[in-house]
Amino acid sequence: MEDLSSEGIRMKYIKIQNNGKPKYLDKKEPSLRKGWAKIKVASCGLCGSDITKIISDKEARLFINKNIWGHEFSGVIDGIETNRNFKKGERVVIQPLIFEKSKEITKAKSLGKEYGGGFSEYVLVPINNLVKIPSNVSFELSCLTEPIAVCIHAKNLVKVKKDSKILVIGDGAIGILLALVLKVICEESYIKGKNKKNLEIANQLGIKIFNNQDTNYEFVFETVGRKQDSTLSEAIKFIAPKGKIIVLGVFNKNYINKLNLRNLFFKEASITGSNCYNGMDDFKEALKFVKKNKNKLSKIITHKFELRDFNKALTIIKNKKNEAVIKMLFVNESK
Repeated sequence: MEDLSSEGIRMKYIKIQNNGKPKYLDKKEPSLRKGWAKIKVASCGLCGSDITKIISDKEARLFINKNIWGHEFSGVIDGIETNRNFKKGERVVIQPLIFEKSKEITKAKSLGKEYGGGFSEYVLVPINNLVKIPSNVSFELSCLTEPIAVCIHAKNLVKVKKDSKILVIGDGAIGILLALVLKVICEESYIKGKNKKNLEIANQLGIKIFNNQDTNYEFVFETVGRKQDSTLSEAIKFIAPKGKIIVLGVFNKNYINKLNLRNLFFKEASITGSNCYNGMDDFKEALKFVKKNKNKLSKIITHKFELRDFNKALTIIKNKKNEAVIKMLFVNESK
């Protein structure tokens, strides 16, 4: 254990080391400060962007290795100053973005990055970033609010219509959640991926699976990222003339690769990035989506672990070809 002493109350947490290996450690609990609430974490999701950093993006990993990771989390208010909107003991889900001097998303900071995150027993959160969880929504399901907000933001970047034809590339959590969000608007929404077990779950949720005869999609959403270029090349291949490609996938920090852009230009198609979401508006819309689609969304959560088993979770991710691996959660065994 790290930082052991007899002073103060101790808490467990995960530290992602410089080499990408997680370590289960011990440190003093954070002390309450003005304008912030102390949250006892109940559940925290493992984001695809976290996985990319841990497994393959050393530069991005080193950028945030000083703080505790985890930005998809919920819990109970354990300590808070007198406040008319929140009180100790209430169940809350956390909107992790912190806008200090600008509302520009590229300048936003985040819990789990510049500030400590949810891979811990306790964490400090700005009071303005708290959202009450509806009584009929579990801690675990509420953790899907943040990735769904990412999907809602991407959907809002384009004008999806009832008769649009859409392809989502990627069968991870963002890909399947996005396909569900789009399916509400448009029946001609398809998903393309490699994990047969994940696609089986997508199919059970009513999402149409891509087949090789499908071409000319009005919108293609790329959700894979990392350091490869095949999914972006596929997006260019399948986009219709004058169509639009929206990229949600988190690519490595200094991503450079070769793409056949001639075909994109030839089709007069366009490509745009989708970066996170617009603070509370998208986040609260996402929580409404969670409340309305609880039964379907429960199938998205394929694994639950205690924090101490972080390494077991990573082993499953690295060998996920033979089982469904969509959203992993870390739950506090003493919540």
